[in-house]
Amino acid sequence: MHQMIHERRKDDLIYYTCDAVTTPHMFTTKFGGVSTGHLASLNLGFNRGDQRENVLKNYQILADHFGVPREHMTMTKQIHGDTVRVVDETTMGMGLGQPMSWETDAIVTNLPNVPLCGYYADCVVTLLHDPVSRSIGVCHSGWRGTANGILAKTVQAMQDNYGAKPEHIQAVIGPSIRQCCFETDGDVPQAMRETMGEMVDPFITWREPKYYIDLQGINRLRLEQAGVRNIVDSGICTKCHHDIFWSHRETHGERGVQAGIIMLEEKKI
Repeated sequence: MHQMIHERRKDDLIYYTCDAVTTPHMFTTKFGGVSTGHLASLNLGFNRGDQRENVLKNYQILADHFGVPREHMTMTKQIHGDTVRVVDETTMGMGLGQPMSWETDAIVTNLPNVPLCGYYADCVVTLLHDPVSRSIGVCHSGWRGTANGILAKTVQAMQDNYGAKPEHIQAVIGPSIRQCCFETDGDVPQAMRETMGEMVDPFITWREPKYYIDLQGINRLRLEQAGVRNIVDSGICTKCHHDIFWSHRETHGERGVQAGIIMLEEKKI
């Protein structure tokens, strides 16, 4: 675990934060909610077989933590694509304050007191904050999104919409499955090479009979190529630490959902 990453506890809620990000944020774990069974306890997925009321209560716990109405929390709807959407007054609360009507793996905003939520159970979620332009973003990237450069596109969306400068952006790559555990057949590295070319080769290792891919390393490279320099990789593998985090690989899909959440604070006078 990176020295700037810290486990936090508040009552039953266990989560992780990063010293490099200077606005309220967290990476949730399994713990701190009301869900039961294999979804115990802070499941944030409505599509995992949980009771809807339990999931809503879990979001209320997080909304109370951030000090905002639950209806302000704004969700991605992740399809392993490379679309980035803007959260404004009309789309704030998507998925909680209003019906889900988009498909997007990354969202950005400059609205204060609007927590942005990206979801993981092995995939990479990265939180972004530019304290100068006062803008934030959250980006989910599995191997397809990583290959298609969704993280760099999220940085670009912050530039295009809010005038963010990459050199001002604070980025933290959250808990996710790491190269030690992310084994694939040859089709995944081949697809990544077709999209990224030889630049991906240093991040792929062959250990017979499987390939092992460093998604965090590729995403760091994507950030660096976009001009971001203030980058922290959590160093936490969700599969290695499946006692704390749900890992899709470890549970063969029988699991809940965690979130990386970031919120812009109201500007202080």
